[in-house]
Amino acid sequence: MRPCPVCEAPVTGWQCEVCGKQVGPSPGASTLTVPLEGLETTQLPADGLSLAIEPAPGLERTVTGPVPEVPGDPLLGWEATQALGAPDVLAGGLVDLDTGRAAPEGPAAVAPTVATCRYCKNVQASGLFCDRCGMRLPWAVPAAASGEPVELRTCTQCGERSPVSMDRCGGCGATFRAEEP
Repeated sequence: MRPCPVCEAPVTGWQCEVCGKQVGPSPGASTLTVPLEGLETTQLPADGLSLAIEPAPGLERTVTGPVPEVPGDPLLGWEATQALGAPDVLAGGLVDLDTGRAAPEGPAAVAPTVATCRYCKNVQASGLFCDRCGMRLPWAVPAAASGEPVELRTCTQCGERSPVSMDRCGGCGATFRAEEP
């Protein structure tokens, strides 16, 4: 008797009775290469097998019907379906769907006059960067009150677009030179 490599129990056959570990060849392993009577043969190519492949007698081929001709070229990479055309389904949409927006409630939002740093919670009235921690402050740039389009210029340092009325870039804080558009 030899010990099982997993549980070290004594093994008398090809499999451990305690843990089920196979420790040797099974007695039926030599007869597994012989085909069993009454079973169909595999559909794999015969060059990899030593068995002749022939269809089972009395079986019909699966047929879904004739494939209709579709005008135009097939799409590359798409497999054509073998199913026949399905009936058209009317698209009615969602009757109860409201596609409009709700009316605004309360007064319009006003740009803040002070900014609170989101990192250290320092409150300050001016400056692009926090005086305490140096992080960029979340200032909102107010739009023109007259409804006219705001003229923007591009920062040469970071590429951020800021209104012409600002003397510093809203992205990096660089000072605009007089000749910059």
